[in-house]
Amino acid sequence: MAIFNRYFTVLFRLKTKWISLLLIIQTVASFAMTFFNFNNGHVYINRHIFSNFFTLWLAIFIVQAWLFTGIFYLTTCFQNERVSGNQTWRLIPIDDKKFYFDNILSSFAALLFFVILEIICTLILSVVTFTFDSQFHRSLIELFADIGRHLQQVDLEIMFNFFGALMMIILCAFFGYFIISFLNYSSRALLDYLPQALSKAYFRIIAVLVIILVAWLAIKASIGLQIISFPFRFMMGETTGTNDDLAIALLLMLLINILFWFFDTILFSKFFEAREGK
Repeated sequence: MAIFNRYFTVLFRLKTKWISLLLIIQTVASFAMTFFNFNNGHVYINRHIFSNFFTLWLAIFIVQAWLFTGIFYLTTCFQNERVSGNQTWRLIPIDDKKFYFDNILSSFAALLFFVILEIICTLILSVVTFTFDSQFHRSLIELFADIGRHLQQVDLEIMFNFFGALMMIILCAFFGYFIISFLNYSSRALLDYLPQALSKAYFRIIAVLVIILVAWLAIKASIGLQIISFPFRFMMGETTGTNDDLAIALLLMLLINILFWFFDTILFSKFFEAREGK
């Protein structure tokens, strides 16, 4: 357990060392988009900047938070595969299954840390806006008063929906890590078992044919496809959206994650060979 915690800390630091840079870029970009107008390749100073500068800055910062969170998530996905395929990392004295879980868990912890920092930065900017923008000041007070009135009507169903949606987001984040690792490990394992003279172009063709075959089998197994796709159809709003649907979607997404985690650990420990200098 001590080794697991030690390498979790090392991987967490590796995946969070770019957080400050991303937050600086986001802050500067949102400030620039607030201060300047961009039109037909020309840059103009926003003439209405002093009337609602902080409110506009806050709004742009919040919108960009979704973009930068997605960028950071993709960055952790890329780092996962780099660490998994690095021969030096694979030589550390820890079981392959524990190392794989350590790698995935540290990525999720880094993503959660980034989201918390985004929330803190948003709150700081909100306090500044609340202080200097009188209209935002009044609107925010009215919003909190309205929320306070609605909190009296909160029941178990609303709480279940809230925490269910939060759990769905977490499961989707893990699903992204698992499915990317599965595609990476399975394709690399297939490449290792093919003749070495086979070029990458031929390998891509074989990979495409395998994907088409798997998709065709999934379509033929319509019942299984309906079951597996239910969580995603629920998130797209194609179901009734009741509490029962949410519970089923959460359960299925959990089972899908466990299934891909099981496949990934087998591929990683048995068939996926690390390479020097990756």
